[in-house]
Amino acid sequence: MKKAYVKSACIAALSASVLLTGCGKLDPNETLVTIKNGDNTDTISLGLGNFAARYQQSMYDQYLLSYYGEGMWKQDMSGSGSTLQDETKDGVLDELEEQYLAKAHAADYNISLTDDQKKAIEDAANKFISDNDKESLEQMGATVDTVKEYLEYRTYYTLVADAAKKEADKDITEDDCWMRTFSYVVFDTTSKTSEDGNVEPLTDDEILEKKANAKALAEAEDFDAEVETLGATKESYSYLKGEEEDGTMDMEIIKAAEALKEGEVSSVIEVKDAGYYVIKLESDHDSDASENKRSSLQTEAFNTLMDSWKEAIEWTVDEKVWEKVQFTSLFKAPEKEEESTEEPAEEVTEETTEEKTSEETTEETTEETEESSEETTEENTEETEDSESN
Repeated sequence: MKKAYVKSACIAALSASVLLTGCGKLDPNETLVTIKNGDNTDTISLGLGNFAARYQQSMYDQYLLSYYGEGMWKQDMSGSGSTLQDETKDGVLDELEEQYLAKAHAADYNISLTDDQKKAIEDAANKFISDNDKESLEQMGATVDTVKEYLEYRTYYTLVADAAKKEADKDITEDDCWMRTFSYVVFDTTSKTSEDGNVEPLTDDEILEKKANAKALAEAEDFDAEVETLGATKESYSYLKGEEEDGTMDMEIIKAAEALKEGEVSSVIEVKDAGYYVIKLESDHDSDASENKRSSLQTEAFNTLMDSWKEAIEWTVDEKVWEKVQFTSLFKAPEKEEESTEEPAEEVTEETTEEKTSEETTEETTEETEESSEETTEENTEETEDSESN
């Protein structure tokens, strides 16, 4: 297998290097997607689609290749009947559709790229091209224009998503995201594992002992100290104040939490086919959990909006053209040079290029670790053991 290494790219969402094996050239000007949007007909090129897919592949390679080997792209990693390559390409198309729609609706939020944002994108694209060798760039289908287009789409998506979420936040009340947090210990009465590894039911005496331990914890003066004394495991859970349904925690536990004031400990709560619970309300209004809930509601609102945008267009993929994109070259990070005294280049991140709006033209430049790619990678990893994932 032919192997060639390229340097990592100091560019928003691009930090991959490649380990190459042969791959045929594609015509970047071919039309991959045709979009009918009202009276307009737009297109997305194979060049952009190929680059987006190969970048996504590069991130997967760096996290999964050492675990699953060079044949992983042709494997059905999730048991869905599709190869990892096809699932990844499907995800890329989904992202491109949402990025296209975000850009198409940017004017709804008075969003356009500033001169500083355009320059940051151009500088990042040029940096990526200069940092990588000709052969590797050809394999990825990377040109300055393609990388710029890729970054522009991602930038518009972030700007529009942020604006739409802020708009949705106006309809979110404090009660909608008032989260309470409790600690809990469960004394499991479902089964036990014997010394030889067999799962066995508990005896009546063992169940009584579990109940006694739960009672001791419920009546203890110091909840945390008693947890330690019993050698029990304490966990934490947050829920929406006043909620009537919970998909994770048994509602008997939620009802008991609702009756507690901050710092109070419950009596023993017996949950059928589970065991005995004892809970302590740690926070009547958990600010961090409440902020996370608010963010989740904002995201739900944006996803609903995005779905309505999707319904308003016709998105047609040329499957024969898309089939030409194959992950026949593998990507990996290069080995670090020893005793290098060179200062690392400052990474141009999406937060640099994605300043908010004309009213918010200043935003910190922070180092992005390609969160979206890692999440996707983790989801697929979880689907495989788990995808992860969007």
